Order: sequence, then structure tokens, then C-alpha cells
Amino acid sequence: MAVRAVVRHDQPVTADAIDRAPFQLRDVGAVAFTPLEEQVIALALTDRLGSIEAPGRIERLFATLFGLRAPSRALADPRLETLRQAVVVARHRHHLPDAQAAALRQAGFALAQIRMIEARAAAG
Repeated sequence: MAVRAVVRHDQPVTADAIDRAPFQLRDVGAVAFTPLEEQVIALALTDRLGSIEAPGRIERLFATLFGLRAPSRALADPRLETLRQAVVVARHRHHLPDAQAAALRQAGFALAQIRMIEARAAAG
């Protein structure tokens, strides 16, 4: 799909139009997480990718045969669990998939926070 820009010369250009930048960046302030969210991010940076998946057949078989009870992998708070899963995925895949970003938005995280999560996971 091709896109073509059209410049209209029949309209006068005013000083106000020149001073206004169409794609001006705004300062959104500091991206802040609660201390509990910071702890979840720090812990998720050490988790393996398998920690967000359901137990496999072999693990379930050993649990059945030997009575092994694996500790629960999920956090009790669904919002914090969404954060943990997103950080784990971003760390191992080096980007945040759209599904994880959408889950974070649905959990109440701001876009600036999501970008910060992605940057932290990629860096660490």
C-alpha cells in the first residue's frame, strides 16, 4: 500500500502553524512502580521461561507417582502475576509480545510503565 503526502499551497502559512510541532513529545513524568511491583520485577528477572507454563506430562507423572507437590508458581495477586509473566517473557524473548502488553494494559499498567518493563527486561 503506497501513501502519498499532498502539500497544499493555496492555504497561507501562519507563524502559529510553524511554531507548533505536529509530533511534539511531552514529558510524562517519572515512571513509578510500587515497592511490591519493584520486588516482583526483580524476582521475575531471575525466573526461567518454564515458570510461566503449566507443568508438563513428566512433571505431573512424577507428582502422581512419588507424591511430589511442586510449590505454586503463580503469585496470589492476578495483577502482580501478569507483571511477573510479562517480565519473564520480555527477558527471554528480548521484546514484549503484543499479547503480554495487552494483558498489562488490562491489568492497569500505563503505557510508560509497559515500555519501562520492556527496557528493564531487555537490559537485564
